[in-house]
Amino acid sequence: METIRAFIAVDVGAEIRAALDALQRKLKKTHANVRWVKPRNMHLTLAFLGHLAPEKIEPLGRALDGALRGQAPFELVAAGTGTFGKPSHPRVVLAGIHECPALLQLQTGVLAALRDAGVDYDDKPFSPHLTLGRVKGPEHTESLLQKVGNFKDCELGRTPVDAVELIQSLLTPHGAEYAVLHRAEM
Repeated sequence: METIRAFIAVDVGAEIRAALDALQRKLKKTHANVRWVKPRNMHLTLAFLGHLAPEKIEPLGRALDGALRGQAPFELVAAGTGTFGKPSHPRVVLAGIHECPALLQLQTGVLAALRDAGVDYDDKPFSPHLTLGRVKGPEHTESLLQKVGNFKDCELGRTPVDAVELIQSLLTPHGAEYAVLHRAEM
């Protein structure tokens, strides 16, 4: 059976993308062995679906539309930097998201829509962040961590959130390519 790799996310908008692009340029100067996420691919993942059967796309779109009905738009604030993984061996370089009850409510509604549509998803605890890059090796990690620490308290932009997107992720030799399959608006 043919499937597509998919996830549900919030678009972070041009202001945040531009700030993260500028931040990446500063972090790249460390020459750390990191595969950086292209700014156009930056998003806030609400649920990773893994492999989705194509016939589930339409019912999932309807479930997402229903879940967002009545949800009020809100503002998302990107701020600070950090890493996932061991402090001495980070796996991911990230930008943080300010605590936002409306975002948690949105993510809870998305998970309910997935259950209603009979769609499996990765049920790891939700940790709102924006992935800047994935560390591939230990070269220059110390200078990278030092530079990441310099931005741990900076604001990186704001964006209104008024929709979620069901996105197909196509893995290519040049990195992931994304296509929006459905946009559910608030």
